[in-house]
Parts: sequence; C-alpha cells; structure tokens
Amino acid sequence: MTGFPSHFFIGKRRVGPGEPCLVIAEAGVNHFGSLDKAFRLVDMAVGAKADVFKLQHFRTDELVGAQAPEWRERLRPKELSDEHVRAVKEYCDSKSVQFLCTGHDGSVIDFLDKDLDVPAFKIGSGELENWPFIEDIARRGKPIILSTGMYRTAQIKRAIDVIGAAGRPPLAILHCVTEYPAAPETINLRVMDEIRSFFGGPVGYSDHTAGTAIPLAAVALGADIVEKHISIDFDVPNAQDWKVSCGPHNLTQFVSDIRSIESALGGDLKTLTVAEESSIRWARKSLTAACKIHAGETITRDMLVARRPGTGIPPSDIDKVLGRKARSEISPDEIIDWASLG
Repeated sequence: MTGFPSHFFIGKRRVGPGEPCLVIAEAGVNHFGSLDKAFRLVDMAVGAKADVFKLQHFRTDELVGAQAPEWRERLRPKELSDEHVRAVKEYCDSKSVQFLCTGHDGSVIDFLDKDLDVPAFKIGSGELENWPFIEDIARRGKPIILSTGMYRTAQIKRAIDVIGAAGRPPLAILHCVTEYPAAPETINLRVMDEIRSFFGGPVGYSDHTAGTAIPLAAVALGADIVEKHISIDFDVPNAQDWKVSCGPHNLTQFVSDIRSIESALGGDLKTLTVAEESSIRWARKSLTAACKIHAGETITRDMLVARRPGTGIPPSDIDKVLGRKARSEISPDEIIDWASLG
C-alpha cells in the first residue's frame, strides 16, 4: 500500500495533508440534460469559490444494459453529448475553475483523456470490482480520485493494488456511503483514519447526506478532499442527487464554513492570541479588599476576594499576600497591589 505520493497536483492545485481541503462541487447530472443549466451550475460553483466543478459523463446504452429499461429511461434525459461536455469544460476554463468529470463507461474515457485532457480522473463508487476499467484508467498515468461507497476494506486494498500494479499514478481515496440521502449514523467518518492506516496518499470524503454538517465534520477530521453535490432544482421526480445537494441558498456558506474550520484547526501547541493577551486585563480576576484594611494590619484570607478586572495581583499569588502588613489603609473593593503591602 506504500509508494503512492502523499501530495500531488490537480491542475495548479496541490492536494494532500496540510494543504487546504480540495472542495469539489459535484454537479453530476443535476443539469438534467440542459447545457444552459450546466453553465448556471458552473456559475454557482465559481461564486461559492469551490476549487473544482465536476460533471458525470456517460452514454446511457453503454452504461446500462437492456435488462434494466427503467434505468435507461431514467438516465437518458440526463445525458450530455461530448460537444456539450466540451462546452462546459471550456466555460470552466473561462471562469478559472478547474473542470473534472467522472466517466461512467469506457466509451467516454478516451474523450475525457485525449480530447479534453482532464488533469485527473474521478472514478465513481459504481466501479466496485470493475478492475479492468480501473486498470485502464490507471495506465493513463494521471492522478485518480477514487470513491469507495459500497466497498469493504479488502476491496479498497484490492483497488489500491490494481492501481499500483498499473503504474502507481497519484491516488486519493474518498470514503463514501452510497445512499440518497445517507443517514448520519451510517457514515462512520472514522473510516478515513482506517484508510490512512494502510494508505499514504490523500484521503477525503464524498458526501451523500442532506445538509452540510457531516462534510464539515469530515473537514474537521482532516479530509484532504470533500465532494458535495450541487443543484439548482429540487423536488425532481426520478432523480436522487438533489436530495443530497447544496443549492444557491447554502453552497457559498458551505465553502466558507470549510475555510473557517481549516483556520480554526490551527497547530498542535496552545498559544495565546493577541486579543487574549489584551483580554487578561478585563477577564481575569485580581485580589481585592473584601473590607477596610487598616494601615499596619496583617492580611488574612477573609480580608480578600477575587474580582475583575485583572490589573492587580492574580489569585494564584494569594499565599504571597497572606501574612503581609498593609502599608496604608486599603478601602473596601480596592484592588491589592504590591506597593500597598509591607
């Protein structure tokens, strides 16, 4: 399981531990066959500052056999032509957002690789145990992002071995649960740690839950890549991706929250911020006179109380104060300072 790089580039973007999480806005088939809608989805991803815009490309009759006519009927209206996929890629280029595309059948892989020259391949979870397909993609030498919904651990390891034997291109593995929507209690985000225990490349999460809490938690747990579906349309019959999608109402906030979480993670050492250093003066307590203390009187514990602000002697130094004599009279509620003690 070793020998894969811990970091690699997708276009100009470096991916791996310590780098900002790569945010993939997965339009999938939520364009519903409309090129104009695909462009609008690109605009939404760009406006939200996602790192990658991704489609799915397939030819329905190649992807689904004649034995499943209902699935052919369901998918055919969501199919884009090669020319339309090319147009979306060119639109992404014009908007300076990285384009990726999951090829769901072998007939479109050459087009994505040679005609569009995609910088990386995304392999969907549906290629479970499709080792010849995965091997063919790996032999092309470009980085691979592999989703592992429906995989058992042994099958993830087998996929890694297949990709390794086919040339060991850069590889990232995404934990995933294939259900629309997946219930939070089924997600088991700690699987990312299990994958890291035997795989040294980038590890991330492809989300199929409603809302944004679970993928945000994945970022907090160190996901190097997060993939989230996006959609303009909701409550669409004979479709499921919209159930797990961000829309115009929350995609921007989702990406912003990811960046906030990354900033909040910080480093391993506890340090004070500049603001905290300043806050000590008002938030910490000082030893304060609980009553009038006469000049020459010996300080006892019942004469003292801890109150804000923190501009005087901290309560931690109370043993250095007890038994000392007051140099002059100290009024009730007056902050004790060293100059007032003998």
